[in-house]
Amino acid sequence: MRVLLVAKSLEKGGAATGARNLMRALSSAGIEVVALDAYRTQAYRPIRLLRLIERICERSFFGTDVHCLRIGPPVFSLLQLEKQYQPDLIQLCDVSGNTIGFEDLNAVSCPVVHRMSDFWPYHGAKHYGLNMEASSNFANYLMRKTLYDGKAKPDLLVAPSQWLCERSRVDRIKVIRNAVDIAAEEETRRFEKDKVRFGFIANPVNDPRKNLASLPSALAAIGARFSEVELHIYGKGSNDIPRFPSGIIVHTHPPFAQKDLRQVYRSFDILLCPSKLDNSPNTLTEALANGVPVIAQSETGMDSYVEDEFGALIDFDGKAETEIADATVRIMSNYCEASRAAVSFCVRELSPQVIGMKYLELYKEIVGASRSHEENLEMLQS
Repeated sequence: MRVLLVAKSLEKGGAATGARNLMRALSSAGIEVVALDAYRTQAYRPIRLLRLIERICERSFFGTDVHCLRIGPPVFSLLQLEKQYQPDLIQLCDVSGNTIGFEDLNAVSCPVVHRMSDFWPYHGAKHYGLNMEASSNFANYLMRKTLYDGKAKPDLLVAPSQWLCERSRVDRIKVIRNAVDIAAEEETRRFEKDKVRFGFIANPVNDPRKNLASLPSALAAIGARFSEVELHIYGKGSNDIPRFPSGIIVHTHPPFAQKDLRQVYRSFDILLCPSKLDNSPNTLTEALANGVPVIAQSETGMDSYVEDEFGALIDFDGKAETEIADATVRIMSNYCEASRAAVSFCVRELSPQVIGMKYLELYKEIVGASRSHEENLEMLQS
């Protein structure tokens, strides 16, 4: 089976990491993947200038979380791509930034699946808008007029979390969690008794959606349970952070490269993910794959990834001090078991092989149904 995978980027940002992980998963299932990167394709071409103008307007008037304007052709024509590559199926990843023209969805003959990174564009112009009202009326108007009017939709949407699926309020949607690479060799993580090292990763760290501001109060009670508490903050703007209780030793670090990933996850014992609006953070799955337990915000997409064996789900903006302290004591008292359970969960549920087979089964079903429909039409016409 040949799948054409289309993404805004395969190199930059969290959505690009998710797209690369999906590529590896599909390849591990024996699927021939042809991957196209819109950023690379438009480099040094006049269309890049159009994309820059669009983005400047969007960011200036509506903010960084909004895509709503198209003033020229998209980077890719799905009709031309289908003719050129003749895929059995087109797999869309993050296609904001006018990577494609959504109007082409009604014109291509092969099935189209969209793996969602967030709610865009089905909830309006804002990527993490829980509903249309989350975006400004004018941004939604521009999107309907120039970019996406809701009339053409993929054959199926894939949500990487139950939270995203349930809140998308769209038809034809299925949950398949994101894949993550597992460390080649299992490592016994070391920890110190009566000491705990937390980690927080975001880029930028002061992104309101990532909710770093909740941690000073949420960690207020942890000092009474451990003799030494450290917090390692990774990301752009790590020097611009809130004030933490005096008993917490804060270490700030710049963004890190992929090659340093394992070293970063060795620098702390527990990852904190307090984001109120998150679908499936790469940092969470990477932490688990490296044997790092996670304490995450409840009632988000992270509910689909965190289990009691290797983490906890709490409300960081609620009365979280006792909950975090109790969860930390529970995890650290059986740390080796929790670490192994995290890796085992990834091997069992999130490995590229497991996720790849789920997509392969899905593709076979969709392609088979599409071909049966075409055959029925041909019979009726004859």
